[in-house]
Amino acid sequence: MTEKQLSTDEAEVYDRQIRLWGIEAQEKLRAANVLLIGVRGLGSEIAKNILLSGINSLTILDDGLVSLNDITGNFLLHEKVPIGSKIAEQVLPRAQALNPLVKIVVDTDSVAAKSGDYFKEFTIVVATKIKFETILKIDGFCREHNVKFIYGEVAGFFGYSVSDFQDHEYFEDRVQLAPGSKRGHEGDKKTKRIKGKMLYPPLNKVLVLPNTKQDIGAIKKMSRPNNLFVCMLMLVEFRKRHDRDPDLDKKSEDIEVLKIIATEIIELYQFSKINVDNLLELIFGELSPVCAILGGIMAQEVIKAVSHKEVPINNIFLFDPVTYSGKELTVGA
Repeated sequence: MTEKQLSTDEAEVYDRQIRLWGIEAQEKLRAANVLLIGVRGLGSEIAKNILLSGINSLTILDDGLVSLNDITGNFLLHEKVPIGSKIAEQVLPRAQALNPLVKIVVDTDSVAAKSGDYFKEFTIVVATKIKFETILKIDGFCREHNVKFIYGEVAGFFGYSVSDFQDHEYFEDRVQLAPGSKRGHEGDKKTKRIKGKMLYPPLNKVLVLPNTKQDIGAIKKMSRPNNLFVCMLMLVEFRKRHDRDPDLDKKSEDIEVLKIIATEIIELYQFSKINVDNLLELIFGELSPVCAILGGIMAQEVIKAVSHKEVPINNIFLFDPVTYSGKELTVGA
């Protein structure tokens, strides 16, 4: 990625952000080309945040059609948008209005039809609403072309994201006391740039499901396995088997299926004292407030990954539907 020098107009528009994370980080963002797969509830929140951050271009890839639920739950859609029209095309006007400085490209092809070469043009790929096999396929393409990848979903009051930023170098500015100075003296403080590196495992070592030939050795080393991690895998496996998310109209039936899947996952990982029964009533639909929270978190991780400023999450974020708090988890490393 070649950094793009900001114009005078851009520097004025992004003034507050430059004050927050610096001109160097903003120039890296301004050179970034982002691919967003899926622009439903969560995808629209991610799009909003990364557009406002000041990237170079955003490509929206979604072959889906507008439904009534989309119109009521997606703020990028006008209320008079025709049902059954291409959702990627319909979100374009409002998305572009958020930041006219960003080039937006709409792609209504199927993500499954894309070859590896398609992904090499991007700085980072952000994905929602895709199946397990597609997640691993895209992650493989991204690793081949040194493109960063983050995937996330919202299910009712629950949300999660998982990242593969590969060999990621970052820096952070820390305020430190000058040698020999006393605490409490503002003039004795200085800012020091600290560099670091994080190694992310491929997602086939992070998202390991029943009835696969994947290796679970690294995941068995997890120090504190929890029910939210099992809930995430349970939802990934449900979509893998049924090609849909849990449906409120089939709630009782789907809960029984989810219980069976959760039991299989717990047995596969040999987890003890893990139970997800208290979560099963809370994971239906794509609730807008949770989309806003997770969309903010994922966009923040995109900004960190692209700008190399601050420490990103390594590698899973889980939003607890009971306590409404976020948890970070490192898996597969």
